[in-house]
Amino acid sequence: MNLDGITLHCITNELADILKGGQISKIYQLDGRALYFRVFNEKGIHHLIITLDDSPRVYISQHMPPTPDVPTGLCMFLRKYYENGRIASIHQLHLDRIIEIAIDILDISGRVVSRKIHIELMGKYSNVIFTENGMIIEALIKTGKDTKALRTIAPKEPYDFPPNFMRMNPFEFTVDELTAMMQSGGDEPLGKWMLKRFNGMSTIVLNELSLRTGLDKEQLVLSLTSQAIISWCRAVEAFGKELQHASGAYVYTVQKKEIIFPLELSSMAQYPRRHFNLIEEYLSEYQSTHRSLNGGQEELQKKVSKLIEKQKRKIKRVAGELQETKKMDTYKLYGDLLMIYAYEKHDHEKSVTVKNLLSPQQESLLIPLNPAYSMTNNANRYYKRYAKMRNRKQKSAELHEVNQNHLNYLYSLEYALDNASTKAELTDIKAEMHQMGLIKTSARDKMKKEFSQQILTVSADGLEIWIGRNNRQNDFLTLKKAHPYDLWFHVKNQPGSHVILSCHRVSPTDRQITIAAQLAAYYSKARNSSKVEVDCTLVRNVKKPAHAVPGFVIFDKQTTYIAEPKNWVQE
Repeated sequence: MNLDGITLHCITNELADILKGGQISKIYQLDGRALYFRVFNEKGIHHLIITLDDSPRVYISQHMPPTPDVPTGLCMFLRKYYENGRIASIHQLHLDRIIEIAIDILDISGRVVSRKIHIELMGKYSNVIFTENGMIIEALIKTGKDTKALRTIAPKEPYDFPPNFMRMNPFEFTVDELTAMMQSGGDEPLGKWMLKRFNGMSTIVLNELSLRTGLDKEQLVLSLTSQAIISWCRAVEAFGKELQHASGAYVYTVQKKEIIFPLELSSMAQYPRRHFNLIEEYLSEYQSTHRSLNGGQEELQKKVSKLIEKQKRKIKRVAGELQETKKMDTYKLYGDLLMIYAYEKHDHEKSVTVKNLLSPQQESLLIPLNPAYSMTNNANRYYKRYAKMRNRKQKSAELHEVNQNHLNYLYSLEYALDNASTKAELTDIKAEMHQMGLIKTSARDKMKKEFSQQILTVSADGLEIWIGRNNRQNDFLTLKKAHPYDLWFHVKNQPGSHVILSCHRVSPTDRQITIAAQLAAYYSKARNSSKVEVDCTLVRNVKKPAHAVPGFVIFDKQTTYIAEPKNWVQE
């Protein structure tokens, strides 16, 4: 998702209208790159979220997000200096990707002081910086003087605007003023000339201006005629006037990517588009469809992804070592032949050619030697290599199975994290990762409850179907909650939920079995397939091996159904 200076200008206007005069009643740090402010005014309670993830943005959420149980040091600081403050103003600076929120608050002496929040939404350089009287008092992301950062961001340092901040707002100039600037321009392409001098000039805007004027943005400014320059400047002025009355957003889908802009663009007319009355409506939808529960979930997802890649490399390395063991029999043959021909003197030679007496063809064979050793010693060295390869072959085969099982377990964690929809489920997964030693345990990771037993339940014609949403819930369902004569369902050979059809008192109907199989297919990695194989057996036939990882079971006497993934929970 793109947020250029122009789109951010409209977002800022919407935020100012919604939050005007609001009081900050609660502050949370959701994770290392996200903050939450609960704001109350005459319009009601608003949930303001600032996140600096892969798509940095600031938006109003429909609901309060899951919050950490233990506040961070930054969170405690912000509560002390900003909680109960009133929002005096929200405005954008110079059409740049910076929003400044001014907060009026009573200090300990009873005086009203003004503190500011600078939200810089600039890709990987995004930040949230808190200032008072032009001095930084805290920041979400700090940079020291000894780093390679472009500026120092730390408490007690003066707040400096980002590089290129002094670029201008092109819509604040008249046609004559813009024309005079362009006529004294250099030998740069038109698009580059605009980008270097003005904020808000994204590729989207330049393409639209090019279409409206018929001018190529790659054309050199010096080569433009006076009439072409005037035409361009008039287009810029007209574009600025349209933005003054813009509201809402058009969202264009280009090659599966969504591009948001407050105006309808002729240059993107060929792409499908949707319109939102408020940009905040789109941002709220984007959060629910594209992003995770909170930064904690995203952090765990990144951790598991790294572990999966590491495990894949480990399996590849073991497979390479196993490939080398193909030379094992050759080394033994070399050793045997060198012992047979040990009576011959080939000291200090790099190789020896002998007849292969152990082969029916008795072909000649060239055997490499180490000149520093005798024939017998060279033979013993080959025997040692043979023994080493033999042991490696045995251990590598065992390691491959162990590593593959661990990779499958990591895939099951990845599936659980992708489908976690509540804080309780995320708590379960985090506790499991602590238990397995995948993440470090600290004093701040004390959880209020070790395990949530709020199992997802679906009614199917009078029978209950239980669905495990992660490995810990899967174990609880299959090994503790389910009756031995209930039916157990699981997608075949892929990560997925354990699904239990609680039917031990009655014989289930075909429809009930079909619903359970469809749910098992839906709550799995195969969700997007049209047809999925689902194994079904009695719970009594499902066993957990000793020392197995959470969620791993073995089973027999199964029946395999072909099911279409379907989410009966929503019906």
